[in-house]
Amino acid sequence: HGAVAFTDDGRGIQDAGMMRRVMDYAVQFGCPIMDHCQDESLVDAGQVNEGVASTRLGMLGWPSAGEEVHIARDIELAKLTGAHLHVQHLTSAHGLELVRRAKAAGVRVTCEVTPHHLFLTEDDIGDDYPTALKVNPPLRTAEDAAKLIKGVADGTVDCIATDHAPHADYEKAREFELAPFGMTGIETCLGAVLTNLVRPGVISWARMVELMAVNPRAIVGLEPVRIEAGSRADLTLIDPEAEWVATDGFYASKARNCGFTGHAFTGIATDVYVGGEPKMVDGQLL
Repeated sequence: HGAVAFTDDGRGIQDAGMMRRVMDYAVQFGCPIMDHCQDESLVDAGQVNEGVASTRLGMLGWPSAGEEVHIARDIELAKLTGAHLHVQHLTSAHGLELVRRAKAAGVRVTCEVTPHHLFLTEDDIGDDYPTALKVNPPLRTAEDAAKLIKGVADGTVDCIATDHAPHADYEKAREFELAPFGMTGIETCLGAVLTNLVRPGVISWARMVELMAVNPRAIVGLEPVRIEAGSRADLTLIDPEAEWVATDGFYASKARNCGFTGHAFTGIATDVYVGGEPKMVDGQLL
């Protein structure tokens, strides 16, 4: 397919003029801009959400405004250029409201949230300073998480994405301030969504498939997967009743920096087919 999107992930574009030019070019190629919204002048060396958590832990704060300022800026630039703006790993209630208003005004903007920003909060960062919970953007408040879940349910949020960021054990086994940002998410994503959203009835199975399979392909312009005779098999089979716990021994990845370690889930992927080829069968990678 070639390039299907352009992104500044991990290091947000600080100069508005540069972002405007990026969007102008993206329009010519018909590709979305995947936007990591982070104003360095506000975030600087922030480690955790600014507020109660940063005060309790004695760490530099990463204010939600450091994300929201860029969301607001880039919505205006998308309006100016006609570009498709996709806000990555959105974390705050106000940031979500900015996207909701932009959509209502006809701006071409989509957004995603991660399982860890939906189901974990700043309160989960205990006095043992668990570096698996050091992520960028940081875990926000319980109120923010609740508003994000509402956005998932009401259709404002387009995708649930993992922002999967594996790190070697030695990288994360350091002081919190020195450890890199990021957590793994691919292996726990489905279980977390099924357990916390589908089983309680917050969203339907169809909405889950839309959030995790249909919309991501549509946003980057890939043709939808069709389940019909003669179609190539790009499928994930799920056991909705399987109960399991995310332990260090569970992960197939060499990385263990998952913030959901120790959590119990119901529902798991058992088989995966990509391009007609089996990649996982009966829970075993091939």
